[in-house]
Amino acid sequence: MLKTAIKTSVALFITCLIVACSEPVLPSAQALDADQKQLALIPHIEVGPLTVVTGRSLLFSVPESKSDNERELELSVFFPEQGQDYPVLFFSHGNWSTKDKYDQLITFWVSHGYVVIAPNHRDCCSMASGIFNSLRYGNFALIEHRVKDFTFLIDHYTQLETSYPKLKGKGDINNIALVGHSFGAFTAQQFGGAGTYNTDDKLYHFYGDDRVKAIVAISPPGPMFEEITAQSWQNLSTPTFVSTGTWDVDSHFFTEWQLHLMSFETALPHDKYALVTQGADHYLGNLICRPERDVAPQQDALTMLNASSTTFLDAYLKGDDKAKSFLQSAQLEQLTGGFSVLRYK
Repeated sequence: MLKTAIKTSVALFITCLIVACSEPVLPSAQALDADQKQLALIPHIEVGPLTVVTGRSLLFSVPESKSDNERELELSVFFPEQGQDYPVLFFSHGNWSTKDKYDQLITFWVSHGYVVIAPNHRDCCSMASGIFNSLRYGNFALIEHRVKDFTFLIDHYTQLETSYPKLKGKGDINNIALVGHSFGAFTAQQFGGAGTYNTDDKLYHFYGDDRVKAIVAISPPGPMFEEITAQSWQNLSTPTFVSTGTWDVDSHFFTEWQLHLMSFETALPHDKYALVTQGADHYLGNLICRPERDVAPQQDALTMLNASSTTFLDAYLKGDDKAKSFLQSAQLEQLTGGFSVLRYK
């Protein structure tokens, strides 16, 4: 197992060096060509009316069941200043990224009436720490640790409210979704029925949780490493929103942006949605996950992702039938002149 982890981590490190030195040549992309009257017809096109309260770098420790050991997570929490009993979103960051590099997504959701809980996973914060923990735990264990992070938080949500009293009453833990980006998007999908292949026992492992009502998967991976395969999403049954863009490629893992749609295409039918946006890359320029990138921000793509994902969440966590009707129509494509397209199955 250790040899496998070392081999995989070394290969991943070399891959990162190759990718960093050979960015793919991207095709031209259609720009957003729509006037304000057209855009105003898109639900949630603007930031919501609620004031966002943020708590950063909170340390949360709760005794694990049947054990005297403690499990500690570093969290950020986001919630509206006004009101209470909002749906709760548990956010999973991308590999080597952190909980605090996605504010332009998270604060938008909160402004429309959601609570967001975002932990740092064991693979967070840098390439060095990510590779170290991959060597320490192995890929399968790191994937499993991410699931355990959220299961732990869902199970102990009332204790989290006690630890951070400002949060108390803001969220309805009986109305939750898992949301994530990149590697974190797959983490979210695991709660909806996606399976992870264990190279040791040669079996798929499943972590579906009936408490989770919806999944938002932003640029989820296609087959990756040995643990995420083309068969990983065949039991994905929870309502799911997937997003990608025509520049969502790299030189090694995903040379075609369509690979990010594999989870949508192979998941069980009904209540599955896929957003495809012209010229959107894996990081929306430098707006999510890697704000240090010296590239132009893709603000129009972020606007479409924010609006569409919030509409999806309203449909499945707030029972908004008008939101669901919009998602299942061709209105987004029409209103944006094909800049963003929503697929449904």
